[in-house]
Amino acid sequence: MTKPPHDLHRLLAPRSIAVVGGAPAERVVSQCLKLGFGGPIWPVNPKRAELAGVACVPSLDALPAVPDAVFLGVNRHATVEAMATLRSIGAGGAVCYGSGFAETGDADLQRDLLDAAGDLPFFGPNCYGFVNTFDRVALWPDEHGMAALDRGVAIVSQSGNVAVNLTFQQRGVRLATIISVGNQASVGMEDCVEAFLDDPRVTAIGLFLEAVRDPQHFATVAARAHDQGVAIVALQTGRSATGAAIAASHTGSMSGRAAAYDALFARYGVASVTTPAEMLETLKLLDNGGRLGGPRVVSMSCSGGEASLVADLSEGSALRFEPFSPEQQHRIESTVTELVTVSNPFDYHTFMWGDRAGMAKCFSAVMDGPQDITMLVLDAPPGPDNDPSSWVDAADALADAAEVTGRRAVVVATMAECLNEQMRSHMLERGLTPLLGLGEGLAALEAASRVGDRCDARHAPVTEPGETRLIDEAQAKARLAAITIPVPAGTVTTREQVVSVAAEIGYPVTLKALGQEHKSETGAVRVGLADGDAVIDALSAMPASNAYLVEATVTDVVAEVLVAVRRDPPIGWLVTLGFGGVLTELWSDVTHLLAPVTADQVRQALSTLRSYPLLTGFRGRPTADVDALVALVVRLTDELVGTSVVEVELNPVLVGRHGAVAVDALWSEEAK
Repeated sequence: MTKPPHDLHRLLAPRSIAVVGGAPAERVVSQCLKLGFGGPIWPVNPKRAELAGVACVPSLDALPAVPDAVFLGVNRHATVEAMATLRSIGAGGAVCYGSGFAETGDADLQRDLLDAAGDLPFFGPNCYGFVNTFDRVALWPDEHGMAALDRGVAIVSQSGNVAVNLTFQQRGVRLATIISVGNQASVGMEDCVEAFLDDPRVTAIGLFLEAVRDPQHFATVAARAHDQGVAIVALQTGRSATGAAIAASHTGSMSGRAAAYDALFARYGVASVTTPAEMLETLKLLDNGGRLGGPRVVSMSCSGGEASLVADLSEGSALRFEPFSPEQQHRIESTVTELVTVSNPFDYHTFMWGDRAGMAKCFSAVMDGPQDITMLVLDAPPGPDNDPSSWVDAADALADAAEVTGRRAVVVATMAECLNEQMRSHMLERGLTPLLGLGEGLAALEAASRVGDRCDARHAPVTEPGETRLIDEAQAKARLAAITIPVPAGTVTTREQVVSVAAEIGYPVTLKALGQEHKSETGAVRVGLADGDAVIDALSAMPASNAYLVEATVTDVVAEVLVAVRRDPPIGWLVTLGFGGVLTELWSDVTHLLAPVTADQVRQALSTLRSYPLLTGFRGRPTADVDALVALVVRLTDELVGTSVVEVELNPVLVGRHGAVAVDALWSEEAK
């Protein structure tokens, strides 16, 4: 159940701070002083006269006033005791640095902590706290690389050490606020996002997460971010089996399956990235100009090798490097020599290298087009003994062209180390965003083109199933027929009656031995039996069974499609579509949605499959009845969500020129 959101204003932007403990607390005092916190800081330690030069009080009861924010740098049992005191005096909130709670299996102690806190919000336990440079606050018991800012991006991390690492970034990201939430016993990641959305100084939000604690609350805040135009970029870990196990032992989080998270993020317009560098570059791009209007990109470089790298690294991405129109190509050609071939990615050669005016003229012709952004691949000499003036001219020419055309441009370095801080600062002054690393830069462009592009209706909640049972294929198809999902006409019969039943159904028929797993591998299914003799031969070659299913063979077949609906707690009901049949696992061509789904969503999802052309007349093949397939998916999803079903997999659904039929079905449900 979604909890009421916490009010984090006093905790995140305190007017007064108390710090409890020894060495970690002393580091917090130092960090707050270094960042320039202007309010009172009250160290609490009965054995120390001062921490970092600030006089101590012996106990929380001896505080001169009620603190807005408190850092608890004491052991886990002392943390629980201190929390009860903070609640009684009306403190604004706390950071629980101590570990040894649910992440190590002591869920009872974590419940004791929650009981002691009541409605007092706190980060952790097992967390690093937060740095808020807007308000010069650092309840942070370690070094960080952040400086005071008046505007910038915010990051929430479930990992304390990753949060520390992110603060050390040297990529020129205006990182203004970072929160480490640890076990999320009280304040969750979603509460942090909500607090960021209340702060107009936050330009974009990054998430380093292992699990979403409350998917319905996440949906609410993601929808709010979409409506406010604040982009969210997520890096979810624990996507492998090993990573999920590590996440569970690290913060007590259950990571879940990657497909459900991908579907969740896509549903609410949250961009997904795969590395910390990609997240930082994406946040930098969003902070300096916002999201892109679309995925159309023009790339410029003075090298064919760089142009080829851009093309290669973009293959399979959503970025579109569309050719220039004949009219624009002619305008560009007029700015270069006849030796330059105009294409996208565009290698403008080095004939004009060092000629700022000439490059600006060429770049203006390139940028004056329908693309959403123009990128210039540019690596510059980094050393103090180098002369970077020619590279500065190239960057300035791009900035000049952006000013003339009013279009957006970025510089992308092939390697992160090839744009030093001085060069990056100059580019930022000229209104350009310097992206570091060609792979990271392209990932950032793709993420910025997708973030906030949609925000669908709220997805259905899901509960963890209890004991489950599997029903046989014949029963599964009977249930499908009852909810008007097309299945072949068929009858369950004994071995002795198979031939007569086949004759009644009408040839060709399909024969299956029930109770067999992986029927294709074990020879327990034969399709398209043309007459009684074929049925007898098939029956004699099959594994023995107590019952057989005889069905009419579907002959109108254009493509085989996998359709599945399953519970995927804690996220939701996952709808999977993909290449179907016996080669499903080999091709791994699937896409995922969260229920409920609409016909338009299903149709769009199908269009992303590599196998989708098989449905649309690939190489002269007939066109499949996609409308019937879409209707089947929507109907199945609507009927299953919220029921006792755990999973239904239809593989394959045979899609013909007229209609779509589920010819195999796996059905599991909660045991009654």
